[in-house]
Amino acid sequence: MDLTLQAALLGTVMGAAVLTVVTLYGWTLPNAPKAFGWWAAAFFLETLSRAVLIPDGLDIRADLSDGLHALAAGLSLCGAVSLGGRPVSGGLLIGGLQVAMTWGLLVHLGRANGLLPLDLPVLGLGGGPLLLAAWHFRAPRLRGGHQAPNTLASIAFALHGLVLLASPVLNSDHAIAVWGFFVAQLLSVLMALALLLEVLMRQQAVAESEGQRANLLQSRLVDALSSVQDGVALFDPRERLVTANDLYRQFMAPVAEIIKPGRLFQDIVDAEFEMGVVRQECEVVRSGKLADHAVPAVQGCEAELFDGRWVSINVYPTADGGYLRILRDVTARRQVTASLHDSVTWLRGIMNTVVDGIITIDDTASILSFNAAAERIFGYGADETVGRNVSMLMPEPYHSEHDDYMRRYAETGEARVIGIGRQVKGKRKDGTVFPLELAVTRMNQGGLITYIGLVRDITDRKRVEDALVESEQRFRDLAESASDWFWELDADLRFTFVSGRVRQVLGVGPGYFIGRPFSDLATSCEDPRDWDVQQSLIRGRRPFRGFIFVHPMPSGAVKFVEMAGRPAFDADGKFDGYRGTAADITPLKRHEQELATQSAMRQTIIDNMGQGVVVFDGDERLVALNSHARQLLDLPETEIETGTSNLEALLLYLAVQGEFGHSGAIMVKVQRRLARLRRDPRRVFEHARPNGSVLEIRSTAMPGGGLILTFTDITDRKKVEVTLREARDAAERGNRAKATFLANISHELRTPLNAIIGFSELMKHEIFGPLQPPAYRSYVDDVHESGMHLLELINDILDMSKAEAGMTDLVESPVDVAAVVRASLRMMDKRASANGISLEADLPDGLAFLRADERRIRQILLNLLSNAVKFTDDGGMVRVTAQVDGRGMVIEVIDTGIGMTPEDMDKVMEPFVQADTRLSRKYEGTGLGLPLTKALVNAHGGTMELHSIPDHGTTVTVTFPPERVIDDTHLLTTEADESWRRG
Repeated sequence: MDLTLQAALLGTVMGAAVLTVVTLYGWTLPNAPKAFGWWAAAFFLETLSRAVLIPDGLDIRADLSDGLHALAAGLSLCGAVSLGGRPVSGGLLIGGLQVAMTWGLLVHLGRANGLLPLDLPVLGLGGGPLLLAAWHFRAPRLRGGHQAPNTLASIAFALHGLVLLASPVLNSDHAIAVWGFFVAQLLSVLMALALLLEVLMRQQAVAESEGQRANLLQSRLVDALSSVQDGVALFDPRERLVTANDLYRQFMAPVAEIIKPGRLFQDIVDAEFEMGVVRQECEVVRSGKLADHAVPAVQGCEAELFDGRWVSINVYPTADGGYLRILRDVTARRQVTASLHDSVTWLRGIMNTVVDGIITIDDTASILSFNAAAERIFGYGADETVGRNVSMLMPEPYHSEHDDYMRRYAETGEARVIGIGRQVKGKRKDGTVFPLELAVTRMNQGGLITYIGLVRDITDRKRVEDALVESEQRFRDLAESASDWFWELDADLRFTFVSGRVRQVLGVGPGYFIGRPFSDLATSCEDPRDWDVQQSLIRGRRPFRGFIFVHPMPSGAVKFVEMAGRPAFDADGKFDGYRGTAADITPLKRHEQELATQSAMRQTIIDNMGQGVVVFDGDERLVALNSHARQLLDLPETEIETGTSNLEALLLYLAVQGEFGHSGAIMVKVQRRLARLRRDPRRVFEHARPNGSVLEIRSTAMPGGGLILTFTDITDRKKVEVTLREARDAAERGNRAKATFLANISHELRTPLNAIIGFSELMKHEIFGPLQPPAYRSYVDDVHESGMHLLELINDILDMSKAEAGMTDLVESPVDVAAVVRASLRMMDKRASANGISLEADLPDGLAFLRADERRIRQILLNLLSNAVKFTDDGGMVRVTAQVDGRGMVIEVIDTGIGMTPEDMDKVMEPFVQADTRLSRKYEGTGLGLPLTKALVNAHGGTMELHSIPDHGTTVTVTFPPERVIDDTHLLTTEADESWRRG
């Protein structure tokens, strides 16, 4: 790529980076469109798509640039859609990603086929979203008309979109691409300026909107202050006047000229006293700080003005730290107060003598008088209440609603309490709320309205009433929620009352029983004998419980009902009838029937069991006993019975019958066995009875407590065990006799055999001269070979006998298994070569040593190799492998011989048995090789396994345990030295 094109690309990257930073900055400002977030990501990807084109040597830079541009186009489309006021859906995002992937694939195929330049991107896809954004910038803003269309942004986005659409043509030639990249750089900067202008326009619109809102609120505040009936002045946190209504200026007419916004409260107060506006004031009025006026203890202070009017002065803090000063004309009330002062004086004496509280208030709800009874009821003194709003004596919500109620009554005449009287709630000085009766009377006097309230504390009466209501409601709730239903009989024993619950229980209404005599239930009694008992109880006027009668339901089902009742007497002791409850016990009755059925079924099951079964519950009471147990233990029906006998009684009966022997104290035997069962209930033991039979007794603890004893007669089994034991002993004696015989005969045969082998060997080597005639040489060789074969056979028989008797002696030392394997292969090489069989060894380097008897290991390998060579045809192969793994030392002898069937593999492991049992068998041998080898492997604690397939060969796997493997070189040296010292 030439230097000019690189410079143009660098400029494009810088322009796109500036556009990204500007967009990201605009996105962080308040009220920025959500589109700025999408565009910031899109322009960042555009920057990367240009940046990857600058470095040389990257073969896929053009494809990478187009791929990044396609992703940027998708995000730019989301920004354009968001700018148009529509939400960006997940489908749009997925669709944009699919279009980007398709675009990248098409561009790559075009370059692969030589249709597009290899070092310049196609671009072009992002032009469409920019044109759509340009259109939205020209469209009117739907944000309340606070912002005009951004023409510069529309033009910049449109030009940049057209340049991108033309990119496939511009980038077809390097010279034209330079100008295209240069123009894109300028348009990126122009778009950045346009987007900054867009953000500034939005911020300006918001600021103008906030200013208009502030002016509107200011206007509304002034209008609201002008409409109130009090003089109101608003001060800011620095105690400067913000605004004041006309009535406030009227009250302060002499200083109205200085009551202007911005004046300090201190200046206004000083002017009030200099001009004599306030003649008589409360103490705090002279203070120059509004914070002192806002103290709750001095709120509502009153002052006389220059024109003789009286005003109450109140100061309230506002949420922003300012203050609200309110002046209210109370002249009329002051006059009424003065005129009433005289009448109040003589009325006070009367009011203080009555029991009920009397409270008078004016039309503003201010308390005028508070008698001694009211002081006692509410806990306030008269000096604490007079002049204050009567709502101070009311809890919420009446406290907050009282002034509105007074205003509504003055306007509409609608009364809730006045002239009516009702029970309400009052609040004492300590904050407690209590019930009281309130009666209010309105009194007009000289145009002044006064309300007289008569209050009476009804706390005690209310407590009694509430207790009665609660008790009645509790009884009603219990009666409705109880599963029982209630009934009453009169003195003639007829039903006079039945609760409605009977409908849910029996399916009939109370009218079914009302008026009927109680004696009608005699025919429905579950057991006729129970009715006689019930009649005697009723005649004796005694309480009864557990009387059950049967009631047929309309559906055909049957209900069992249990009744309980008590006699009722009047104050003179005269019998008034019965009253009581009745309950549906049908589920209980059905449960009892099911239990009886299950009990009978359980007894039938255990009676038909082949074992004796005895069951005790958690209290060791006998709950089940089958007939087989009675037969095995000779238990009579009358001595041991379910429900009455227990475990101790059963053991005591057996001890008395001599079941545990006739010596020793009976109770000691019983207690010893009882303690053993309690301590260890899960036991299995045998018991020999005096009659010669043997029982197997199994005791098992039940999960919920209790014990199950099962008795099995094992007399015949014990006899069979004795017979089998005697047969086993005879077999063992015969086996030992056979081993002794084999050892003796082997010794007797070996003595003459040594002479035969020795002399034949002397003759074979012609120690005393040549044999004459020479034909004797072959005979001597046959004699020597036959003698050696017979010696090997005798040795194998002797070793097998020792192994079967468990008398194999091992002289253990570290064994180099690899060396033993190679030596064994060398010994078998001549025989294998004669039969055309190849021998192989697959041994890893540094194979670990084995702690074993080296002679026995060599014997094992020679036996296995001999068998493998013997049963492998010409051209076959025998391979030996050895390795160490998690199982220990594993040695395998693999041949390609004739193989064996699964039945043959079972046979060859028996001594003196071969798979080929015919008289004219092909392979010689005694059948001791594999059994002896297995015995020697077992003597080392190892295992031997056979795997064979007929006509495919046999694999013998010998595994020695891991504890016999010696991996540690130092340990190996130590054991070798120790073996050498032992000789």
